[in-house]
Amino acid sequence: MKTVVSPAKTMIENTDCYIGSSVPTYIDKSKILLEEIRQRSYEELKEIWKCNEKIAKENFDRFKNMNLQGSLTPAIFSYQGIQYQYMAVNVMEATAIEYIKENLYILSGFFGILRAFDGVSPYRLEMQAKMGIGDCKNLYEFWGDKLYKEVRDESGIIINLASKEYYKCIDKYLT
Repeated sequence: MKTVVSPAKTMIENTDCYIGSSVPTYIDKSKILLEEIRQRSYEELKEIWKCNEKIAKENFDRFKNMNLQGSLTPAIFSYQGIQYQYMAVNVMEATAIEYIKENLYILSGFFGILRAFDGVSPYRLEMQAKMGIGDCKNLYEFWGDKLYKEVRDESGIIINLASKEYYKCIDKYLT
């Protein structure tokens, strides 16, 4: 049994307290996206992100300076949305930490799918972003069935706590 959640729009970088202990499964595909994003102009990205000047500038700079190989914050600590605050990972017992390491997956437009302690760098790229990548017309097509295959286990049970926008990349492959 696996549980999927959506990412949060707000992220922090905190490598002073925690360092990501694993690498995202599809980091090579994230590198392709990073190069694609770096080739886009500020105005194009602002339109893709559908955000204000401050957020666009912050994220434009984030992608320009992003290092996917460095000391990265574990995803579970990087996202700052309300569901992550209520998880209260900082006060979880060791057994609960081990459980989320094995069973919690975060769906992501940029990383595809993340385990709780995969190291990430702050970014903004929502799954429904209108962005073509190579022959793919959008991120759903870019990720294809990879995210479903990664989260599916022998039980076949997936607990969906993700938004429709993100769960759509899993739901269409359910049998």
